[in-house]
Amino acid sequence: MPVTDHDLQRLKRAVALARKGFFGVEPNPPVGCVIERDGDGIVGEGWHADFGGPHAEVAALRLAAGSAKGATAYVSLAPCGRHGKTPPCADALLDAGITRVVYAAGDPNPDEDGYGVERLRRAGIAVEGPVEGVAAESVLARFHGSLARTNTPWTVCKWAMSIDGRIAPARGAGGAVSGTKARRLTHHWRAHADAVAVGVGTVLADDPLLTCRLEGGLPNGRAPAKRVVFDPALRTPVDGRLVLDATSSPVWILGLGDAPAERRDALEAAGCRVFEIPGAADELDLAAALAVLREHGVQRLLVEGGARIHGAFFRAGLVDQVAAFVAPQVFGGPTAVPAVEDSGIASVGEALRLEEVMWRRIGDDLLMQGYVPDRA
Repeated sequence: MPVTDHDLQRLKRAVALARKGFFGVEPNPPVGCVIERDGDGIVGEGWHADFGGPHAEVAALRLAAGSAKGATAYVSLAPCGRHGKTPPCADALLDAGITRVVYAAGDPNPDEDGYGVERLRRAGIAVEGPVEGVAAESVLARFHGSLARTNTPWTVCKWAMSIDGRIAPARGAGGAVSGTKARRLTHHWRAHADAVAVGVGTVLADDPLLTCRLEGGLPNGRAPAKRVVFDPALRTPVDGRLVLDATSSPVWILGLGDAPAERRDALEAAGCRVFEIPGAADELDLAAALAVLREHGVQRLLVEGGARIHGAFFRAGLVDQVAAFVAPQVFGGPTAVPAVEDSGIASVGEALRLEEVMWRRIGDDLLMQGYVPDRA
C-alpha cells in the first residue's frame, strides 16, 4: 500500500511528539507514535518520555487500549525488535493487533539492524518505511552522534543557582537553592539515570546522600542509580552519609592509583567500590573515568556538582547536556561560589553556546536545558 499525503501528516505528528522526549531520553532516541483506526480517527498517541521508561509505541497503545486492534501505527523511528531496558516494541504492536505500521526513519543502531521491521513483516503486518520528508532525521541527530561513541556515557551537568549565577553564598554554606518542585524533578532525573555523580568537594562540603527520594519510590523495574564520587586522593569520609549508606545502593569512588592505600582499604571495607583511574597532579583523567563507568553499564550520567567538577567536565569537552535551575535569589558577596569554575573559557568569543535551548517554569524557579553542540 503506497504512502499517502494523509500518512505523511500522521508521521509529521509522530515526529512532533518525538521532540517532547528531548532532555529526558538521551542517549536513547526520541520517538513518537500515533495510532489511528479507520472510522475512529486517532485513538492513541505517545512518546518516549524517560530514559529506561516505556517507549512511544507502548505509551500510545496504552491510551488506545482495545481500539488498537486493526489500526495503523505511525512511528517516527522503526519499531525495535530486541529486548533492551524495555521489551521489544514490535512485540507490543503485534500483541495489540496492529495491522499496518508506517515509520519515518530506520534505526541506525547496529544492534537493531532492522530486526523489529522484519519481525513485523514475517507476522503478516503491512510495513512501510523509511519515509522521507517529515524531518525525522533532524530529531535523531544527537542519537546518531552518541552511537558513534560507545566509550563514554551521555553526560548531563545539572546545577541550581541564584539569578546572579551562584550556587552558594560561600563554600560549605549548604542549604537548598531551588524550590520544592525543582528538587522533586531532580529526584525524578535520578530515578532514570544509571549513575549520579559529584566531586569530592561536594561530598566534603554538603555530606549528600545522592539517593532518589520520590514519593512511591523508584519506577517499576528501575534499580537505584550508582552513586559516584570523583575523588583523586580518596578523601571521601568513611563516616559520611554516603559511605554509611553504601549497603543500600552502590557507591563507586573513582581515585588515582597513588592515593593512600589505607583510605582505599577503609572505603572498600565500608562497602564502596573503588576504581583506579589514571591522572596526574591530583586530577583524574575524566575521559578515562567515563570510559570505566561506561564499561560498567553506565549509559546516562547525571553530574550534580560542584563548581570544580563541572568546570573540569567542560574543560575536557565531556558534557552532552546542561540543566540549570535559576532561583529568584541573589547571593552576591566575595565568597559566593560560581556554578561552573575554571571551564577554560577566557573570552566571550570562546563561550560555549548551547543548542535546542528550552526554558520552562518549575514552581518559582526557571529551568534552562540545552545540548552542547557537536558532542559526538
